[in-house]
Amino acid sequence: MQKYWYALWFKPIDVRQFALLRIAYGYLTAVYLVQLLPFIATQFSASGWLSSDLKPTSIVNWGSWSLFNLYTGEYALHFSYAIQVLGICAAIAMMLGWRTRLATITVWLVLVSLWNRNPLILDGDDAVLKVMTFYLIFSPCGNAWSLDARQNHQPQSAAIWPLRLIQFQIALIYFVSGWVKFHSAEWLDGTVLHYVLSHPHYARFNLSPWLEYPAFVSLLSFLTSSIRWWELLFPLLLLNRYSRRLSILIGILFHLGLFLFMNLRWFPVIMLAFYPALLSTKEFRSLVDYVKRLNKHNVSTR
Repeated sequence: MQKYWYALWFKPIDVRQFALLRIAYGYLTAVYLVQLLPFIATQFSASGWLSSDLKPTSIVNWGSWSLFNLYTGEYALHFSYAIQVLGICAAIAMMLGWRTRLATITVWLVLVSLWNRNPLILDGDDAVLKVMTFYLIFSPCGNAWSLDARQNHQPQSAAIWPLRLIQFQIALIYFVSGWVKFHSAEWLDGTVLHYVLSHPHYARFNLSPWLEYPAFVSLLSFLTSSIRWWELLFPLLLLNRYSRRLSILIGILFHLGLFLFMNLRWFPVIMLAFYPALLSTKEFRSLVDYVKRLNKHNVSTR
């Protein structure tokens, strides 16, 4: 029993697996925070519509701690922009691995502050960024592929437990999503994709004419059933090597489909950035070696 407990939480893994997650989420967070810049004045600053005098108790998290809630008087707008710029700079530093832990903590504080200040315009992708950054704080994600590692020799292996927390979080996200779908009439009767793929906001392409074809309708019904079962069973699928690989493949295809056919902002990309955390150390090293061989081949053929 002790052996399995040790393997679950403390066996050593390649720190480059944490580093890849750091680089991916540092980049995605930097882009995300830049895209929010035009909304800082109206949606997050105390000089915007959510002023300090307003008491919208119905808003979830309103009144929670946030850097944007600090009183700065006539400098409220400038202060809000300064926080956002700080978050962008910290995200870039996190991606590059410079002062990695401090940068990651700063990014997390800014993301939490944005969420607590105005969750009305934020969504699932915002929540995933916030949670993922929190887990990376406790990982040795700056020990490889970073400026910190260039300046100081860092251990190239570390205990797996931060990665386990990330894996549990991924499993929980999918399980809860699947559970909710089993309590939705549109998901149960297979019509949810009919509405989504015809909606002018969510659909990249208007596929409503295709609904006249029975084969297409049957395909959508099959996909709705498969997706909810795959999400609900996701934690169990991770327990076996072969079912885990199949589940990862399904997840990649699922999120690529979301990216190609639906307007969900960065959600599919942010979720796909999770997937390196699902690989075993052996699989991850094989992937890194394959990319290296591919790069050498490309260089030699130039």
